[in-house]
Amino acid sequence: MNGQLDLSGKLIIKAQLGEDIRRIPIHNEDITYDELVLMMQRVFRGKLLSNDEVTIKYKDEDGDLITIFDSSDLSFAIQCSRILKLTLFGKLILLFQLMASQDPSNQVK
Repeated sequence: MNGQLDLSGKLIIKAQLGEDIRRIPIHNEDITYDELVLMMQRVFRGKLLSNDEVTIKYKDEDGDLITIFDSSDLSFAIQCSRILKLTLFGKLILLFQLMASQDPSNQVK
């Protein structure tokens, strides 16, 4: 055994929140929209709160960001790609991005 996980046939979610990108292997493709939101709150804990209204979008084959509104949208997105590229948007997320952009320690000197 070479020490690598066998992810063939598995669904991979690549989720982006601001500059933070996470790669998550999914073993149960019957995930619901609510379960996905809970997963994103756990994965991005501290940056994504349970009371933050979040919009989740996936990148389709044309590179467009398509909104996932419910479990039906999520199922369709999963059928389109084995690697689901998600981008998360929300009020709190925008606040974090604004704060980071105004932080003097993040400025190029």
